[in-house]
Amino acid sequence: MKTSVIICEFNPLHSGHKRLIDFAKTFSDKVVCVMSGNFVQRGMPACCNKYKRALHAVKAGADLVVELPTVYSTAAAENFALGGVQIANRLGADFLVFGSECGDLCALQNCVDLLADAKVNAQIRQYLSQGESYPKAVACAVGSDVLDKPNNVLALEYLRALKATHSEIVPVTIAREDNYNSAPQQYASSSALRNEPNLREKFTYDFVAKDVSDDVETQYRLFATQFLSLAEKKDLENVAGVSEGLHNRIFAADKTQGFEKMMEEIKTKRYTRVKLQRIVLNCVLGITKEQEQASKLLQPKIKVLAVSRNSTKLLDGLENQSDEITQKADRLYSVLEKCPPPAKLEVW
Repeated sequence: MKTSVIICEFNPLHSGHKRLIDFAKTFSDKVVCVMSGNFVQRGMPACCNKYKRALHAVKAGADLVVELPTVYSTAAAENFALGGVQIANRLGADFLVFGSECGDLCALQNCVDLLADAKVNAQIRQYLSQGESYPKAVACAVGSDVLDKPNNVLALEYLRALKATHSEIVPVTIAREDNYNSAPQQYASSSALRNEPNLREKFTYDFVAKDVSDDVETQYRLFATQFLSLAEKKDLENVAGVSEGLHNRIFAADKTQGFEKMMEEIKTKRYTRVKLQRIVLNCVLGITKEQEQASKLLQPKIKVLAVSRNSTKLLDGLENQSDEITQKADRLYSVLEKCPPPAKLEVW
């Protein structure tokens, strides 16, 4: 039996995701999704809880959905990919299937090889010292516009993680056929579906659209601002992602005018908005630099979120546990959502 793994967020699931699952099914017997939990890589709560999104994946054709723990799901691309690949390795996957804007494994692998070069890394450090963001510094050092696209960046990190873990999994990429982020015709991005409800009827499914809500993110923005208004400067210094005195900016930022005003005052050229959102979430969840570093050395726990009725054999031998950070994130999400998690695993 051949198994494909898809590392994903499904925030929310759309027709492009369904295309990826269907593609994986053309050469594998089972498709397992390693999916972000209740908080996602943009440093925000997901559009609906992880159990609903896992059910969406099963309804779209996935056989099993397991959770990517919070310390990985809310991290930058490198750690996000590493956590997902480590779980794929533990599941004994044959293929890792992912979308990319270029759809060219050779071009992506060439970038991986360049990033292993000491001179290229020296150039990256030089661009960083000039105040460039990490994605921009890497793109300049590599001399390729491949890394200007977010899914190409993730694809590159998947390849790096496969290499770093000495994995025997075969990478398979499929090109995104549309620009998902502007005037979509065939597909729409998850961000477009979150921001423009009128697109959901065309580009996602009724069983997804009915679950998507803006309320949790609204509540989180309020909570995060209030939380940071009480934080001590010394406690912020050891938060994962904080460097170069950023804790001073977070501490000093005006919290009285809401989340957006706070983020505007924290923002610098060196940090992208998404990276700052991840750091703020790390503050809220108490994720430290030590915990982030440890996550690169530890094997992530595997938590089952959903399984199809004809694939329950895939559950054999799985530990079905969450780590402490993920449990804390789930408690927060339940409060924001005002809804307790299901008492037991549902089989669909």
